[in-house]
Amino acid sequence: MKRLVFLLFLFCTIALAHTFHGAAMAPNTLNGWVVTSDTGCVYYTPDCGLTWINQSFLTSQYFMDVFFLNEQKGWIINNLGFVLHSDNGGNTWTTQVMGLSKWTCRIFFIDDSCGWAGCGLAVLGRTRHGGLNGSWEQICLPYPQFPQDTVDIWGISFVDSLRGWFCVGRIPYYDGWLQETLFTNGQGYIAKSTDGGLNWQLLLRDTIYDFFDIKMLDSLNGFAVGGNDRTMSAVVMKTFDGGNTWQNVTIPAQAKYLRSLKFVGNHAWAVGHNGTIIYSSNGGNTWSMQTSNVNTTLYDVDFSDTLHGLVAGDSYVLYTHDGGNTWHIANLGIEEESWIATPSAHSGFSFYPNPAKSFFVVRIPSSIKNQTLKMFDVSGKLVKELESFGVREMRVTLKGISPGIYFLQLNNEPETKKLVITQ
Repeated sequence: MKRLVFLLFLFCTIALAHTFHGAAMAPNTLNGWVVTSDTGCVYYTPDCGLTWINQSFLTSQYFMDVFFLNEQKGWIINNLGFVLHSDNGGNTWTTQVMGLSKWTCRIFFIDDSCGWAGCGLAVLGRTRHGGLNGSWEQICLPYPQFPQDTVDIWGISFVDSLRGWFCVGRIPYYDGWLQETLFTNGQGYIAKSTDGGLNWQLLLRDTIYDFFDIKMLDSLNGFAVGGNDRTMSAVVMKTFDGGNTWQNVTIPAQAKYLRSLKFVGNHAWAVGHNGTIIYSSNGGNTWSMQTSNVNTTLYDVDFSDTLHGLVAGDSYVLYTHDGGNTWHIANLGIEEESWIATPSAHSGFSFYPNPAKSFFVVRIPSSIKNQTLKMFDVSGKLVKELESFGVREMRVTLKGISPGIYFLQLNNEPETKKLVITQ
């Protein structure tokens, strides 16, 4: 039993350097959750990113999205089309349905009863009873309007139990057998339902853009986000007539391929590739860049109010307590990550990967000319010391150093940063 618990702990510790694909905040609280899409881990924060509790359970499933209706009731979907439910804040999870489709992308509830899951293979999951007692049903979208090999439903938005919209995107991939890249040039669909998701009307089929999230503010006004998979440029589109027509919204030119969108009143955030976070304070009419301090794909964003939010991304979870004016890199342990990733003249070094296995790389601001890097174990014992002059990156080998928790210090500054070494 002890070995099983240790393996689960190690399994989820390694996940800290992997892909966080879903984030959820319970409305008007500081309670948040993130899930991983390559290890099947669940993490809970009671204070919007400052501290974290591992709620993982032994599973081979990989999680794609998480949604919490309030601080107790939540749902997770996974890569095999499973839906899991918690009614105690994520302390325990039960399976509601197995195999809606080959995989599920997004889950959304408007109340305790009505929920939908967007899937691959042109399939939509729907429940009218909170998913209890196997009440999920599989709705197969009609062909040829919604071809199975193209339609992966990434975004869902309902304004009531009947009126809803979904959007479709498709990530290109290289087929080694055919020796070509498939699903380029845009696979963007937007569709609408007026009967709770049983039937869908195709509103837009775009051959330039993919769409990965959609939010309807009411029955007429809404937004969809995505991008051009050839240039990786981002797109934000707006409708004033329930999705019958869409127009591009001007966004910062440096924004990349957007994956998720969140509205809280007139405030909105969208996240995407290369660490992109864009923000609007006027209902999506104008957008500006926010600084994420990372250069990786950000898959999901959620806010509980206009100040407190989480972002799930490749290797990172970000959090903010001021509406995104400052984003912090979360430490998925039990203490706050002390580093706010704005390098100072003395102690603003960073490093990756973390956890590390055989090596890690330290990045040093150009203002620091001479470097002495020290590594201490949890008892305060010095286990490694390196000196270098004028370099911006140092590669540090970990040969002979045992797995565990260590602390890094640069040039005898009082600040230290935690490094986890795995087997």
